[in-house]
Amino acid sequence: MEKLNNYPVIMVHGFLCWGTESKINKFFPCFGMWHGNGRESILEAGTPCFTPHVGPFTSMWDRACILYAMIKGGRVDFGKVHSEKMGHDRYGDTFPGYVPNWGELDAAGKIQKINLIGHSFGTPTVRTLIHLLVEGDADEIAGTDPSELSDLFKGGKKNWVHSCTTLAGTHNGVTLPDAGRPLVKPMATALFTIGNLTSGTWFSRFYDFRLEWFGFTSKEEHIPYSVGKEKIKHLVDLDEDNIYYELSTEGAPKLLSKTKAYDNIYYFSYYGRRTRRKAGIEYPSKDIWFPLRIFSPFECLYSDDTHKGELWQANDGIVNMGAAHHPDGQPFVEFADLKNGIADVKPGIWNVMPVEWKDHTSYMGVGETDEGYDEYMKTLVANVCALPTID
Repeated sequence: MEKLNNYPVIMVHGFLCWGTESKINKFFPCFGMWHGNGRESILEAGTPCFTPHVGPFTSMWDRACILYAMIKGGRVDFGKVHSEKMGHDRYGDTFPGYVPNWGELDAAGKIQKINLIGHSFGTPTVRTLIHLLVEGDADEIAGTDPSELSDLFKGGKKNWVHSCTTLAGTHNGVTLPDAGRPLVKPMATALFTIGNLTSGTWFSRFYDFRLEWFGFTSKEEHIPYSVGKEKIKHLVDLDEDNIYYELSTEGAPKLLSKTKAYDNIYYFSYYGRRTRRKAGIEYPSKDIWFPLRIFSPFECLYSDDTHKGELWQANDGIVNMGAAHHPDGQPFVEFADLKNGIADVKPGIWNVMPVEWKDHTSYMGVGETDEGYDEYMKTLVANVCALPTID
């Protein structure tokens, strides 16, 4: 395919995972694991690519703020109104910027754009970022001195993104937190406690929890549990700004309700399934990665008034097909129905790729061949690079 653009690719990881800045990525690249390196594959194809570490347990709003600073450069600003409402620090780390001229005119007088890819919870992350870039945030504008307001919250940046691609995205929330609701808070408390107890140790640098603004994790210093305990409870009890709530079928639609599909951005959704249906009952396949077999049955068996039937019981081990297909309420088209493939792709509408026989970690390279994953990532990016820019 002819390359009509070569905008940098930003690949955003999901829940529990990591990016380049976390030391674990040197041993197990989040996009590739032990079957190659997706970032290296894309770089090899001649397209700039970055895999930022936005935190394994960070909320969609906080992730979007971190992502903005990591791409553009500057200090992370979570917003005066937001940080006060959620009870955490307003500012985070400072970054030099992957693409410092993002949104500016290049030598040819064209706006420097980016291509966004989100896996799993990376999906609401990139959708939230796009929303803030275009719309800004009315509460932050009203409640912040103009001289202190982050450019992210001002809006007006509709032309900064060329494409948005999601891989097994949690668009509409997943039923796993719903099915295991009594276990969610104890599990969150246990994980955050590990982050607190290992603060300031080698482990905190190897696997960066990145929740410093809540005051109970740190890579540099140890924070006593006597200090961290109440701060952990505060985060666990939050709805907004809590990744566990934001992964649920209640939280995701609520917090993403204002997002839109813009008419100058191309949208793609890739999703997988590794369950089979027999006599009206969904079963995990033996092909599913072994650790995911623990979680898949919960979704196979769960049903409520809204989330039921094959669409919601079929899953990739973590994410239901109904969660990943496309954002409810936004326009979509089945890519398979496009007669000329990529040549027929239009902006402002979700192009949903055919369901793939993959589990949730297949998009990270698990269970894939080195050659197969390399080709998959290159094709993923070649598709968006073959689409003309729309200003």
